[in-house]
Amino acid sequence: MKDKTSFLKDLKELIAIRSVQGVREEDAPFGKEVKRALETFLDIARRMGFTAINHENYLGEIVCGEGEEYGVIGHLDVVPAGDGWSSDPFVLTFRDGNYYGRGTTDDKAPTLLCLYALNELRNAGPFRRKVRFFVGCNEESGWGEIEYYRKKGGTFPKHGFSPDGDFPVVYAEKGPCRVIFEIPYRGAFRSVRGGVAVNAVCAYASAEGPLDASLLKKHGLTQTGSVLESFGKSAHGSYPELGENAILPLLRYMKDRGEAVDGLLRVFEDRSISNTGNETGSATLSPNLISQTEDRLVLTADFRVPAKMRAEDFLPLFDAMGVNYTLIKGRDPLYVPKDSEYVQKLAAAYNAVTGENLQPISQRGATFASVFENGTAFGPEFPGEDNHIHAPDEFISEKNIEKMYAVYLAGLRSVIL
Repeated sequence: MKDKTSFLKDLKELIAIRSVQGVREEDAPFGKEVKRALETFLDIARRMGFTAINHENYLGEIVCGEGEEYGVIGHLDVVPAGDGWSSDPFVLTFRDGNYYGRGTTDDKAPTLLCLYALNELRNAGPFRRKVRFFVGCNEESGWGEIEYYRKKGGTFPKHGFSPDGDFPVVYAEKGPCRVIFEIPYRGAFRSVRGGVAVNAVCAYASAEGPLDASLLKKHGLTQTGSVLESFGKSAHGSYPELGENAILPLLRYMKDRGEAVDGLLRVFEDRSISNTGNETGSATLSPNLISQTEDRLVLTADFRVPAKMRAEDFLPLFDAMGVNYTLIKGRDPLYVPKDSEYVQKLAAAYNAVTGENLQPISQRGATFASVFENGTAFGPEFPGEDNHIHAPDEFISEKNIEKMYAVYLAGLRSVIL
């Protein structure tokens, strides 16, 4: 990578910005820190000589070249840092060959790498396509920037990729939805709460209520004063098996104390949803947020629908759980034939750089790739690696910065030159 020193300097500046969705302010629809991240990224692009457009602090766009349009889209917002970090999540920290910080893999570093790769290609000669490079600000919290941009008449290219998934290249993604489960509750426990985001496995849950030393030990809970605490391990909500959900042992403790929480436990223990799918994968259901009202317990789950299926296909399975629920549909699953020309071009670019011979894959996570009619996710995670996305100590390795840059350079070259 030619400009690695500049890249790391820019990445350090971006990581330092706490671009978690904040309170809406004038000219800052997703909070002032998200706005600052967008302005910083667009300033980097302008410094390189690109034309950069700020769509009212909702969405950024960088434009270069002429001809048929091709799109790239990443995002600058991040999920809350949460607890359990070995270093400050908003200070880019290098140790043991890795750079740690919230956004190092999801999605600040990959997006910045794509910009640097695009700049190198532009300096090498003219493009045969017009590139429209977008940077979003609300990907983690609802895609509000996409909705706003489209309502204002904005359009996206037909083809494009998002550096926010897996390598070698993703041709199918699950459709993200959420399901809200509710049970009536006026029991002995109060202030039941847990989770930081619907798409992150709950790493901490707590409640106030009766303390039983033997049951605390049985379910691995701890006690601080009158508060029961459950500690788990966070992971991306589309990969619940990689985490340890802190809500489940808390509910099991409550049940052992005689509380009527069987309905919510069935949400965790029922396997009918996760056993349903097709050749692109099975559905996932990850209950990641719990809260308590005056007369109810509310459990909100991340629900991912396999490509070529619909959320409505699962309604009989939810009905069979016997728990009151509300399905909130998100985006439809993404599907592009894996043998399509530009999917194969990106796969070939990846294989040429790495010396591997991998085929396009499907993935659980849903990315901005679906803003394009024929969109794919293209990295940044390499096969078999876990960069702790949505979890403590998120990182990108030094060697992968070089490899990822080479892949993005080759991928972009194959579709725009």
